[in-house]
Amino acid sequence: MERIAGHRIVRVVRDAGERRVLAGYREAAVELHVGTGPSAAEVAAEAEVLLRVRHPHVLPVLDVATHDGAVVLVRPRSATTAAEWLLARGAPRAGEVVTLVAPVLDAVARLHAAGATAGRLDLHAIVLDDDGAPAIVGAGAAQETARPTAAWRDASAGVAADCEALAALVDDLLATCDEHAPGAVREGLAARDVASAATALLAAWPALPIERVRSEPAAPRRERERRRRRVDVDAPLPVRWLQAALERVAPVVASVRRPVWIAAGAGAAALAAALVLGVTGASVADEAPPPAGEAAAMDAAPVATTRPVPESTPVDAAAALLAAREACLDAADDACLADILDPTGGAAAATWRLPADAAMTEVAVLGDAVLVDVASSSEPASVLVVRTDAGWMLRDAWAA
Repeated sequence: MERIAGHRIVRVVRDAGERRVLAGYREAAVELHVGTGPSAAEVAAEAEVLLRVRHPHVLPVLDVATHDGAVVLVRPRSATTAAEWLLARGAPRAGEVVTLVAPVLDAVARLHAAGATAGRLDLHAIVLDDDGAPAIVGAGAAQETARPTAAWRDASAGVAADCEALAALVDDLLATCDEHAPGAVREGLAARDVASAATALLAAWPALPIERVRSEPAAPRRERERRRRRVDVDAPLPVRWLQAALERVAPVVASVRRPVWIAAGAGAAALAAALVLGVTGASVADEAPPPAGEAAAMDAAPVATTRPVPESTPVDAAAALLAAREACLDAADDACLADILDPTGGAAAATWRLPADAAMTEVAVLGDAVLVDVASSSEPASVLVVRTDAGWMLRDAWAA
């Protein structure tokens, strides 16, 4: 696993070419904002501003380092961006907009008061922590003057760009909940007085906690689509009717263990086949036996997997998922792997296999994901498991 600035890289959070955000871990989970090429100087300038201006809603810089010509800012881990939150949330309430935007306005006012500009100010440049508190990333932040005055503020192109971006942010967010920006907010931003705009927004609506919404995991959606595709359009009518009926009741019986349904499905399929043969007058004895290869394939049962429930400990979940992965790989069962592997990670492509002497310990919690070390005398590794509404899944696996 790659290390940057002394931190072990867990995954790529965002990649914009010359700027990347990486999830890392040493003593704690952090984000590494890495600038390469022309962006290295920009990231260095951001570090100068962000180390000098402290505000609870500006994502702080914990450390600055260089790595192969890149400039690296070590920053606290954020749970999500405001854009990701809005996509999951849908139309927010006006009070949630106040909770999201008012602290951002106050943070930008603090930067302007220090003679600096904030740079990028959109939903992708605002992050939320686990409690929903917003913070601006400060991408593109720059120090313009050591003597901030009203004349500088009125003449600065950077301050003008900040205020225009904030006005668009307020308008766009309030439009999602069928509201309009109060006149005092618009006037404050037009006059480049961000502090007065923040006060006016707080007075317009009572602030409400940001509602966190978790969308349905992608894996269960894909599994339902896969079940639908398995319906054989060339099968006899009773068999297709039975398959369609089972698809309709699948959400109700999803918690039943797979081996039970394999047995039940086999019996039902046999009954349907008997009905069809009875209608057509066909005899089993008249049918030629299948080739040996096909018979072997028919006898091979799919691997039964049970995803660890969300209440399982990360270590127990990792052990169960890795054991299930071994069984799926031995059986070359892609459907089995799809049940336990998070499609957003790299576990499906990982070539590492679980050794017999594996001993697992939890080393880091990254939101809903947990990093687990697999100690072994032969094949040590690290794995990343993630808790979803449907249970734990395996996201990544790296050989040490």
